[in-house]
Amino acid sequence: MIADLPHCPLPDQVIQIPAEETSLAANALTFVLEPLQPLREQLTAITGLGLELDDLSPAALRRVRVPGAAGGEDLSVLAGGQRDGQRVIFLHGSPGLGEEWARFLTDVPAGRLYLAPDRPGYGDSGNQPLTDLEEQARAVLPLLGQADRSNAILVGYSYGGPVALRLAADHPDRVAGILLIGAAADPALEETHPLQQVAALDFFAQLLPAELATSNAELMALREDLQRLGPDLARLSMPVTIVQGQADSLVPAANADYLRAHLPSEAAPRSIMIEGADHFLPWTHHELLAKALDCLIATPPGHSADASSAGK
Repeated sequence: MIADLPHCPLPDQVIQIPAEETSLAANALTFVLEPLQPLREQLTAITGLGLELDDLSPAALRRVRVPGAAGGEDLSVLAGGQRDGQRVIFLHGSPGLGEEWARFLTDVPAGRLYLAPDRPGYGDSGNQPLTDLEEQARAVLPLLGQADRSNAILVGYSYGGPVALRLAADHPDRVAGILLIGAAADPALEETHPLQQVAALDFFAQLLPAELATSNAELMALREDLQRLGPDLARLSMPVTIVQGQADSLVPAANADYLRAHLPSEAAPRSIMIEGADHFLPWTHHELLAKALDCLIATPPGHSADASSAGK
């Protein structure tokens, strides 16, 4: 059984979720294969192998087109729930697609509207890549809806995490809360592999599938983007929940420490640290993330009271 969230975290609380109990043989195998963990995660992130949602059909999801911001390309967005419900915007990683959130979109609680875009440069959202956080945040801004309506919740996974943070820092009055899942944040933890630099050369970039070339360009620019984002985290007064796998080799758990150190007291960051979990939490810990989202939505901005009764 996948580890569950025992209760909603309180403001500034860090909840440790223990690893699942496994057999001695499984533990021994994990120990032997541990040196290969970074390679396995890299291959999974690039190819998507092992992340298929066999029991769900993307064709069954509702796809809409949303006009782009400031003359940009339209966004292709998967939608679920009530049209006038509380908006929750799910931002995928790099590379990625909106359909990665299919488990959430097919089980939307009453009173909510879930939106999962293909970010620019991916899927059906056009061929023009946007390779920095400011551009990505500006592109998904129309998903927040009308400025005079209730504010949106942002859910950012991996590279989608800093996109969510950038969007919230630029428009803090239009975001009601942020759920960060294995989110990059600390510029000091971003490293560029020499092969990434080779892949970025025009000749080799043209040989790569378009989405991999876009992903490589995004990730190569991420360190400087995070350096610019860091001082702006002080603008975030809405509740923030951080969910992080402690065995994540792609986005190390120390990113959660950076966020707790740099987010202001008003955000009262709540942290859920999952022992033994890797980077692919939306697939391996869907129920825990759904409950963390329930808890976040039940916490009004600036509210520091106990929210432990929510989501049970």
